[in-house]
Amino acid sequence: MSASFGVHFGNTSSCVAVYRDGITDVIANDLGDRVTPCIVAFTNHDQAVGAAAKQGLIRNVQNSVCNVKQVIGRRFDDPVVIEYKKKSAVKVVDKAGLPAYEVEYKESTKQVTPLEIAETIFRNLLETAQSHGGSGIKNSVLTVPLNFSTEQKQAVRQAATKAGFKVLRLITEPSAAVLASDLGQKDISEQSTALVFRLGGLSSDASIVQIQSGLLRILASCSTTELGGDKFTDVLTKHLATEFQRINRCNILESHRSMAKLHRAAETCKYSLSTLDNSQCSVDSLHEGLDFNSSVSRARFESLCSSLVQQCTQLIDKVLNEANLSREAVTEVILCGGGTKLPFVQRTVRDMFPDSDLLNSINPDEVLAIGAAKQAAMLSSHEDEDVRFNAESAKVECISKTISIKSAVESGDILIPVFPKLSPLHSRKHMTFNLGEEQTSFLLEICEVDGDQVTTLAQIVMRELNPSSSISTTFHLRREGSLHVTCTEEASNRTDSVIVEVAS
Repeated sequence: MSASFGVHFGNTSSCVAVYRDGITDVIANDLGDRVTPCIVAFTNHDQAVGAAAKQGLIRNVQNSVCNVKQVIGRRFDDPVVIEYKKKSAVKVVDKAGLPAYEVEYKESTKQVTPLEIAETIFRNLLETAQSHGGSGIKNSVLTVPLNFSTEQKQAVRQAATKAGFKVLRLITEPSAAVLASDLGQKDISEQSTALVFRLGGLSSDASIVQIQSGLLRILASCSTTELGGDKFTDVLTKHLATEFQRINRCNILESHRSMAKLHRAAETCKYSLSTLDNSQCSVDSLHEGLDFNSSVSRARFESLCSSLVQQCTQLIDKVLNEANLSREAVTEVILCGGGTKLPFVQRTVRDMFPDSDLLNSINPDEVLAIGAAKQAAMLSSHEDEDVRFNAESAKVECISKTISIKSAVESGDILIPVFPKLSPLHSRKHMTFNLGEEQTSFLLEICEVDGDQVTTLAQIVMRELNPSSSISTTFHLRREGSLHVTCTEEASNRTDSVIVEVAS
């Protein structure tokens, strides 16, 4: 079987694994780290990527691009980009309707797109992989979030391809987690219902995956940007800042530089508490020449983060509710994302599913890259292009957001789901709407729903209709990702229709 790469491109870090001679292994970078920070920094002399960029982050924050995955493939007026701009230390500008970073590079102002930043990160990963035993290998599979739009997927694929990877396929992160654990892959008669819980740096998600006859089916998935590993670091940082103020009678909350230094120390402390009962947090010259040194116990850290752990359980219960499953129905639990390395997070999830197998033998930072590498190996082994085509065509594309219609009632507007998220493309629904005795017009508003965010895709307005008539409406999700909606007044056979693109 030929060698191949699996790549997980995350918000805060990335990881690359190689499958060769039946063995999957994660490739360490030049510093020996098995994950690489997703940071690209620009200076007057050069461009730094990964750990080198992170080391200079405090001194060069205005020219250090972080969390590019949040905005790649999105337009400048996207609500996510608008919120990202508020938090970004790097200036984000409008470049032909798309976001771009404005940085100082080699003594001049330069605009860099998210696509170019991602390409730089992918090129760094490829160079690392090829220089550490993966020379000549380019076949790869990339992981993407389940709710990524077509544009976001295309942007990630394009960035990786420009960097030199030969991208065989993009797979969803929950699917990669299941593949890494070999569920249903060695014994196709095996039937499982797995919970995949990911606690990344900036976001988290929970997915229910059904494994039957070697095939994976995602029954439900819930995600949030309100919960991530960085939130745990933020809580610890705030506690340490309060401790510094208590000792020195000095408030550092308004000093961005001091808080950035303390945040980095808190991050190191958090990682230490994953394996130690106590950790020392020390920062030289934290603020106005004052050094800081404080001891934090694991018990104290867990107490500070109790509300965040509660959010983890709420997210898991939410996805179980969406899948209409009890906790007892889950046979395996897979943890991924650096946040799940925290012992009290693992303990909480284990307590929720005492009768399920907790599959945590793989480092949570590496699970997704390993699963992608195994998928890449399977695809690379098919030297016959017809076989590879059949494998690709077996993949069922689904919509990533719920398609609903908006209806007006006395208490206000309500949303009626037509196609729930994860509905397969090439689906059809039919609805009939009855007009009132004096009603001669009809309005159908079609919306895309993602959590609390509701986006109107299109409207159909029909006027001068017969009172009390019926409007027969057909919704057709086509394979290429378009939604065709046709409304027909049954009395006159008069029709109106619209075609819109939906997020797959």
